[in-house]
Amino acid sequence: MYNIKLLLYFFTIILILFSSSYSSVYFSYGAYSKAQPSPDGSTINDDSLTVEKVTSDLTFPTSMTFVGNNDLLVTEKNTGRVMRVLDGQVQANPLLDLSVAAKIERGLLGIAASTHLDGKTFVFLSYTESGNNEDGSDVSNNVDPLGNRLYRYQYVDGKLIDPVLLLDLTAIPNNLNRTDHNGGKVTIGPDNNVYMIMGEVGGHRTQAQNIGNGPAPNGLGGVLRITQDGGLVDDEPIFGADLPLGVYYAMGIRNSFGIDFDPLTGNLWDTENGPTAGDEINLVFPGFNSGWSLIQGFSNDDLLGNGATPSDLVSFGNGKYAEPKFAWHIPIGPTALKFLNSDKLGKEYENNMFVGDINNGNLYRFTLNEARDDIDINNTYVGGAAALADKKVDNTFESIPITFGQGFGGITDIQVGPDGYMYVLSFTGDLYKILPTSQSTVPKAQSPLTQSSVVPKDSVLVTINGISGDNSYAPNPITINSGETITWYNADTVSHTTTSGSDGDPDEGQLFDSDAILSKQAFTLKFDNKGTFDYYCVYHPSMVGEIVVN
Repeated sequence: MYNIKLLLYFFTIILILFSSSYSSVYFSYGAYSKAQPSPDGSTINDDSLTVEKVTSDLTFPTSMTFVGNNDLLVTEKNTGRVMRVLDGQVQANPLLDLSVAAKIERGLLGIAASTHLDGKTFVFLSYTESGNNEDGSDVSNNVDPLGNRLYRYQYVDGKLIDPVLLLDLTAIPNNLNRTDHNGGKVTIGPDNNVYMIMGEVGGHRTQAQNIGNGPAPNGLGGVLRITQDGGLVDDEPIFGADLPLGVYYAMGIRNSFGIDFDPLTGNLWDTENGPTAGDEINLVFPGFNSGWSLIQGFSNDDLLGNGATPSDLVSFGNGKYAEPKFAWHIPIGPTALKFLNSDKLGKEYENNMFVGDINNGNLYRFTLNEARDDIDINNTYVGGAAALADKKVDNTFESIPITFGQGFGGITDIQVGPDGYMYVLSFTGDLYKILPTSQSTVPKAQSPLTQSSVVPKDSVLVTINGISGDNSYAPNPITINSGETITWYNADTVSHTTTSGSDGDPDEGQLFDSDAILSKQAFTLKFDNKGTFDYYCVYHPSMVGEIVVN
């Protein structure tokens, strides 16, 4: 059997030596501002369905997997704990407490379980392993992590035992100011192999990121596939037979928080995050090249502004570029992706694809065509669906037909339980269950509050209209007297922020930062100091405003 760990470690060392003298151009990266849960409760845009909160006792959970009825394991990003949620109760003691690096997108990231015919259950965990056996030491003491690692455990009598290291990838960013894009989602394929999606870890630019004269691929920026014992899959090579190419199932991926297999075809799909535009949903076939770092979103749109075409991409073996099946020109931060392999929410939703986001706390629904190789915008969508015929969201209101639910807070995972219902995990520590209203004993949440009920009577009202430059906020500029209060009301369909300063300003957000203002919600702030203050939206830096305090 191949020793993938040692060989990938070797390639990592070679890459670090090479990349010390290799320079790249980096794009401007907008910050994520994670949506908080709606104060009115989570809602589904179908009166026959409702949302119940299972628990709120988790700490920044990232992924979950069911190991039995009403029995699931949940990973916590920054604590490194694997928590068991049994019959809706978070058990007092973690099943496992790992030492994790935790800065930005590092941490305990992915989990998947696989039960075999002999009764054995393996649990696969991906995480950024701490460099000194202490949680968050990369934050507190700048300790470099040991790596982004995939381990296999046995799940026996409610315990995780016998860890085996399967993959060892670098967690050291090429751009030392960044610790993002670690990916880390894990799933088990219909072939019983393990699939893990990895981002490009803080700006690595290798041939796997389509830099022709860059370093060799190093296991980053793609979907990796290995056996449950950690060996190479004994199929015809996709990109190449030698390591690390032998573990790539797909490449050219910037970063992802969601992968799942279509239960009807066995096809793999993913979500992918763009920089300031070009969030994607992709059909990931063996040899798929998503195009990063030369192409993001649909290639003809040239969202990166470099004029690159598919012919400019790096090609290995059977590698081949394909356009996304859906894209957002407005960043939503797509995260989890899950097929609902159940009719418990209604036959009309069976085997539909559901996608969550981090920016708005929304849950989106997609139907596939008859061949199930593309997204089909059809007559099951309500309101303005014709604008989505091009398979992309060009303005915020085009997202209305695909929005299935809202108010969850930034979504980190979606799973289907053994009971056939959908479960949604939020970074805020909340776990939700979606089920028919007729099966619920909890009162159904009402629609979001009206404008008049979220805007204090003594404040100056500013309406957030959407992504339209200095017309995004009305009035603009806002002129008030010292001691007065401003309320920003979000009349758009997606979240926005009001953040002091300007994009890239080192002091941005120091004076005020609303965090995510959900659709039909508001943010209120009193201004005592005189002066003129600029502000903008973190998600959409072109949205700018000005406050004049007399």
